[in-house]
Amino acid sequence: MKPGAVVVALLSKGAAVVQYRQNEKSRVTVSIGRNRDARIPPDRVVLDTDYVPAGQEELEEFRRACDTLAAEIDLSEVWEVVQDDEAPTTSEGLAELYWGDSPEVTQRVAMALHLDRHSDHFVRTPDGYAPRTAEAIDEILTRRRRKAEYASDADALTQALSEGRLPHELTQGQEAQLRHLREYVVYGDDYARGDAARDLLDRVVSGSRDLQRACFELLVAAGVFSLDEPLELIRAEVPIELPADAITEAETAAKAPPDADTAVDLTGLVAVTVDERETEERDDALSFEVDGGPPYRIGIHIAYAGLLVPSGGAMDREADRRMATIYLPEQRIDMLPPSFSRRVGSLEPRETKYALSLIVELSELGEPLRWELKPSMVRSEAALSYDEANQVLDDDAHPRHAALAGLARAARALRSRREEAGAISLDQPEMSVRVDDSGSVHVRVVQRDNPARQMVAEMAILYNVLMAEFCKREGLPAAYRVQAPSDLSEVTAFQEPLRRYQLTRRLFPAELDSEPGPHGGLGVPAYLQATSPLRRYPDLVMQRQVAHYLATGEHFHTPEEIASVMQRAEVQLRELSRLEDTRKRYWFLKFLRDTVLDSPDSEESRLFNAIVLENEPHRRALLELDKYPFRLRAEVPRQAEPGDWVTLELQDVDLWRRLAFFVYLQRDA
Repeated sequence: MKPGAVVVALLSKGAAVVQYRQNEKSRVTVSIGRNRDARIPPDRVVLDTDYVPAGQEELEEFRRACDTLAAEIDLSEVWEVVQDDEAPTTSEGLAELYWGDSPEVTQRVAMALHLDRHSDHFVRTPDGYAPRTAEAIDEILTRRRRKAEYASDADALTQALSEGRLPHELTQGQEAQLRHLREYVVYGDDYARGDAARDLLDRVVSGSRDLQRACFELLVAAGVFSLDEPLELIRAEVPIELPADAITEAETAAKAPPDADTAVDLTGLVAVTVDERETEERDDALSFEVDGGPPYRIGIHIAYAGLLVPSGGAMDREADRRMATIYLPEQRIDMLPPSFSRRVGSLEPRETKYALSLIVELSELGEPLRWELKPSMVRSEAALSYDEANQVLDDDAHPRHAALAGLARAARALRSRREEAGAISLDQPEMSVRVDDSGSVHVRVVQRDNPARQMVAEMAILYNVLMAEFCKREGLPAAYRVQAPSDLSEVTAFQEPLRRYQLTRRLFPAELDSEPGPHGGLGVPAYLQATSPLRRYPDLVMQRQVAHYLATGEHFHTPEEIASVMQRAEVQLRELSRLEDTRKRYWFLKFLRDTVLDSPDSEESRLFNAIVLENEPHRRALLELDKYPFRLRAEVPRQAEPGDWVTLELQDVDLWRRLAFFVYLQRDA
């Protein structure tokens, strides 16, 4: 090779026209541009031309001519001639076959470039270029055609998305591309085909700092997602629609359980249900026999879903998969078909229904003296909301006052007894967030320390405690909820909500266990959950276990089956609770945006009092609003201590990131 001669070399980006410089220590030095050299192995030089251009301008003109000619070459006819040859051919040999004897230097170089860049018909081997098989060529052409179709589909799809719409009719390829974009919105960079989504987005929103968010906004504008799309549910793969076989089974479900002949008729008791105003599945009813006690004779009647739902049937399998009903501000995702949970199994007023009843006599101090679990038939006299129940408790003349007042009196005794045993009473206010059919968000703060709510809560705890005692006494495999006692010596605050925050920080989490043990937070020796079988699968399983034992004296579920449900419930119920909290947070933030930020009222509406819960160095303080039980982080003066009240101003809401931005407001003294 002559110094300065043009050669074709295989560089990192493919074949290129370069100039030879020198050989040195098994390396060839070539010039690849102005004052730039590369040292490559000798076998990377695939063509030596002996042509030495007069200067850089002539070299550039030569390169352009070779590139143009290389793109025009079609070797299909040459391939037809040599396809059966066993020996590979050199690039110069192929140039002779294509142009005839003694091809020009430009043609020889163009052929070497073409073979590297457009090797449809020939493949490079150590000895030259061998013809590909007909099958291999077909595969290459098919792949190229698909790539072109993909690019065409992508151009049309991204153009439509940039205009806030979808193509009039999606091709199969565009459906796949749209699926990539949807999955990228849901999973972000965790999506396995995120590169495909990002390539599409680069055509529309190139340079965006948050591609996932930009993708969501594109798909909202095109009508693929709603602005309030519950992405959390999609990400968690929560099933929305119930399967057809479960719905069919619910519509034909038996109105009576298998042990109906053993059910005790308790329809003569004056029973009522007390729930949230919106409740449609009524799990529990309460009765109180007014006879001038104590002792108080109380009935706690739980809907008999455990035996009304056929074990192993379609409803049972789906409930096992879902684990619980999910309550979101905008919708409810049922564990059981509504035709069952809201009609067949629900303790509707003035309808005789089957229940698993606990009849218990309580002393004036809340001590269970005698109690019995038994299948029953009950008839609820009324379905009361908590507000209505409180009104009855305040009205001495109301016909149901005596019964509810007796239940409330017993509830106070039960609570006092638990507190003496170490129970921790939080009475945490709860924020109720609801979205109506028009999309308007309604927020109210529910105080949990009112008589009706405490009455229902104490009766549910009593039922679950005695169910746990029954399972423990009879040796029934069960899923107990156990919580270790907590050291509360460092809880020094008396001011709410700081006291509640300090308490919850020091509580150990409650866990499911196959062995009975104390529940420190409730102050009881053993506890399980069985009061919500229409909306929580572990409750249904435990009710089925106890009811079957009462009827036959035998276990229905083995320890292994109980453990399986217990282990899955521990994970799933925690995840469902997180989903409920996340959706509630989203809608509350939207409520703040719509009613505060977008309100025409004075700027005073943006001001909130908040209590400092934590204010540690090197991070923003944790605070809770006074008006709503909502926690947030914001910058406040370092001297602000837990328990101090500060004024914050709401400046912005980011619904995509689920964040509200509050700033500390210095108020004049």
